[in-house]
Amino acid sequence: MQGTRIVRVGGGEADNRLLEAALLGAGYADVRRLTASEAISQLEGRRVDLLLLDLMQPNNDVVRVLQAAAPGGGGRTRASTIVTGPALAPERIQKCLQYGAEDYLITPFEANNPLLITRRVQLALQRRMLNDATIRLRARLEPEDTAVLEVYTNAAGRFVPREFLDNLGRKTLADVRLGDHVQREMTVFFCDIRDFTALSEGMSPQENFNFLNSYLRQVTPVIRSNHGFVDKYIGDGIMALFPRSSSDALEAAVELQRQVVVYNRGRAMAGYTPVRIGIGLHTGDLILGTIGEEERMQTTVISDAVNVASRIEGLTKTFGVSLLVSGSVVAGLPDAHDHLLRHLGAVKAKGKTHSVEIFECYDNDPDEAIAHKRRTSEAFLAAMSEFRKGYFLTAGRLFARVAELDSTDTAAAYFRDRCTLSAVRERGRTQWDGAEVVEVK
Repeated sequence: MQGTRIVRVGGGEADNRLLEAALLGAGYADVRRLTASEAISQLEGRRVDLLLLDLMQPNNDVVRVLQAAAPGGGGRTRASTIVTGPALAPERIQKCLQYGAEDYLITPFEANNPLLITRRVQLALQRRMLNDATIRLRARLEPEDTAVLEVYTNAAGRFVPREFLDNLGRKTLADVRLGDHVQREMTVFFCDIRDFTALSEGMSPQENFNFLNSYLRQVTPVIRSNHGFVDKYIGDGIMALFPRSSSDALEAAVELQRQVVVYNRGRAMAGYTPVRIGIGLHTGDLILGTIGEEERMQTTVISDAVNVASRIEGLTKTFGVSLLVSGSVVAGLPDAHDHLLRHLGAVKAKGKTHSVEIFECYDNDPDEAIAHKRRTSEAFLAAMSEFRKGYFLTAGRLFARVAELDSTDTAAAYFRDRCTLSAVRERGRTQWDGAEVVEVK
């Protein structure tokens, strides 16, 4: 800690005294209070290791100091930066993080817990040392030695998607900082194996792992080949993100269904039960970032769009179909797309106030089912119109006619049953807004 240069800009007198006492007690002797202009001069001269910047100052001063602390030549940061400020200023904290700050501390500081300060300072300095050491190592490596870094980068990519780092603007895991985040519009893709619990009951733990890995090896490349990336595996489920377009996501979903058919042929030859899947897609704004604490971080996606996509995937069980997409996915498709879609109205999860328009994609249905859905498209549309108006008796009759023409049309049968007298009574006397309330598990 000897020789570590720490600069404090701004902040109240009481907080600054607590800060200096905590740092001095932890062995950091060189702590200076400077104005914004003085700090900029020190930063440009690379005479600062850590900057503690209070954000409750004129915006122009905060931005100027953050820019002076930003990476210089060769990618080396001029200083690690921690911003401080009240918890009631999340917008300003987020803006500072966007300008390059690594971390933040909430003020006023707790006099009885200096470790909250010193631990964050210690970890910020460690990240700086690791980053600078990595840069120096790259500069010294002979061309043949760069394979060492390549192996590290490739190994890390097996656990943290390369696309995640790209979206965060980071080259390696060593560059990732707690609180890194970026907001993007993406299509969220959820896929789940139907009745996996029953399927796995007769298998040993080793057989379960072998089964899942064989299945995932078959289907995951389909996601990558359509410009998506897997965010995480959730047991037998897959959550993937498609940053380019909803069209990529729907193409991947349709192709993945076909790949499962191929996979099931192999399972049938080996005497195994075929696999059935459900897929749900939704497009919306989301935040990719890192959460946790300095000793244990993980990348994650935070957004209601993720919850909606998961619920839509769950609705495939309710409607007895294999692929459902939201209205926002359909809106992102090109006008000349050739996907086969059937509008299933609007639904909202139990306890939610906002509804979501959903569509069944039946590209991979058997030929007879495709022909049936095409023939009855106008009748189904008319039935859905009556249903949304609350004319359940008329809608029920129309849905019943469609369902009678093909016993495999589970969606028509579902809406037929939701128009019965008992179902209408179940809804109660609440005002009908045209959206079916569904409890998704």
